[in-house]
Amino acid sequence: MFASILASCGGGSGSSGTAPSPAPPPVAILTSIVLSPLAVSLGPGGMVQLTVTGHYNDGSTAILAPVSGVTFSSSNTTAVAVDANGIATVATSASAGATALITAADAASGLATSQANSTIVSVGTTSVGPPTPDSGQAVSATAQQNPYCTAIQPFYWEIGDASEALASGSSTRAGGQPVTAASRFLIASASKWIYGMYVVQQRGGVAHLTAADIQFLTFRSGYSNMGSSTQGATCTPPVSGANSINHCLSLPASDPGRYGTQDPQTTGRFAYDSGHEENHAGQFQPEISDLDAADLGSAIVAGLGLSGVTLDYTQPLLAGGIRASANDYTALLRAVRSGRLYMLDALGTDPVCAWVGPTCNAARSPQQTERWHYSIAHWVEDDISQGNDGAFSSPGAFGFDPWIEANKKYYGVISRAALAGNGNQQGFASALCSRQLRAAWETGVQQ
Repeated sequence: MFASILASCGGGSGSSGTAPSPAPPPVAILTSIVLSPLAVSLGPGGMVQLTVTGHYNDGSTAILAPVSGVTFSSSNTTAVAVDANGIATVATSASAGATALITAADAASGLATSQANSTIVSVGTTSVGPPTPDSGQAVSATAQQNPYCTAIQPFYWEIGDASEALASGSSTRAGGQPVTAASRFLIASASKWIYGMYVVQQRGGVAHLTAADIQFLTFRSGYSNMGSSTQGATCTPPVSGANSINHCLSLPASDPGRYGTQDPQTTGRFAYDSGHEENHAGQFQPEISDLDAADLGSAIVAGLGLSGVTLDYTQPLLAGGIRASANDYTALLRAVRSGRLYMLDALGTDPVCAWVGPTCNAARSPQQTERWHYSIAHWVEDDISQGNDGAFSSPGAFGFDPWIEANKKYYGVISRAALAGNGNQQGFASALCSRQLRAAWETGVQQ
């Protein structure tokens, strides 16, 4: 009370008048808007929900809802219409090969998406669907006979929706050992998407991701010195105590085995490396950063709020250390598809170019033959020139490939492990087969 009286009378400080009020924090200014997915292929009657992400001058982002004054337009309304809610629908009479550029505009700021940040919808040779009555049979035949799929046998495949698996099978060469939904494999880089799911869930949704979260989860943080393992010549598990996420990050700065250092040459550029997620956990997720491999899997599952999922970390490597089965991963994908995991709204947001070559500043990428983008800890297969369909995926080095279709209606997985050979090629080989399975599902026609 005494302090209040003094303050009200200007006493107690030897000055007259009231202290100036602190300046209000600067208001973030919207500088650009981006549509996602950037590219999608749909059959006649197909639909896709588009998302508008606003980028601000302070580095933050936010999802812009149509009710906030965002409008959409189509360059080819005869083939593809888009409603006020951002749902693009292909006309049932649309001809295969037709395309439409969907753009968005924000009335308040006057900003519009550029051609590079708008959505291209291409019309495939599909019937109204999916699935059609023949979709399951078409996928099964494709898995057994399509050259892209026979090249990676044996594998287990599954396609489903928010509630359940709708079709599945084991594609195996004659006399081979079948892979099942319960077969457990090292899933390598498919682990990256799971950590992304965890972070988005911990933040309470994509709209609450910080600018730092986005930079780390789109692999532009500059922490690109780690490669694909927590263990190296100078950073090995300690003789005693927890081999934790923080172990190699906290070695002395002079130690060449320390992974907690930034490379100025890759900061701000896509660089495929485990160090981004490892350092993100070390800096921003203290609840897991000191856990060892034995405790990490259960902590991640608990943080996702799921049950019945087992993630075994063979090393405390968030970007590649998980051993899991198709049953485990498809439970996650169903939770995403249903919206129980907030990753549903993060799919395809804040995409960055992720190929090494013309028109992209990526420093390092496993994707050498197609021009995919990278979103929040997952790939966006959106190179229309290569027949991409806009799916969201996270293929691993040993061939495990989980995905969600661009229309966000169906999930799928190819479960396998090919430990020999070039790891990046194994993941991409599975992605080529997955693309054929999705086409068969959409059309009901064997690919």
